[in-house]
Amino acid sequence: MLKFNPTTPVRFYAKETTYVSGQGQSSTWADAGMLYCEWKGAFGDRVTAAQALGVKDSATVRTFYHPGIYEKLRTVQVVAVKNNDSEALKNGAPDKNNPNIYELWSGVDNVSEENQFMEFRVRRYEGK
Repeated sequence: MLKFNPTTPVRFYAKETTYVSGQGQSSTWADAGMLYCEWKGAFGDRVTAAQALGVKDSATVRTFYHPGIYEKLRTVQVVAVKNNDSEALKNGAPDKNNPNIYELWSGVDNVSEENQFMEFRVRRYEGK
């Protein structure tokens, strides 16, 4: 049994891209759901290693398994909004200046393949 303290609300938004005939591709950010998570900021050797890769702010997130969010994390671009910040999206897209927006920085782990818990690392979203 994984022990953790899920006290931080995190809202997930997934980038959805569709093709419109005659117009090209169109992307939107859709709400993928919210989970309470354990949010652990990086420290020590992890910070040094992350900074060497150009990452200024990162964290490890543990939460309950949610099949929809798990699939989105595995297959499309997803942002995680710490503290369910209502100011996270600006004009329908993640605000790269908002300090509560993070993006996946690792694979997502279905812990022990038991469909009970997920764990992944995130870094501060810088926009694209």
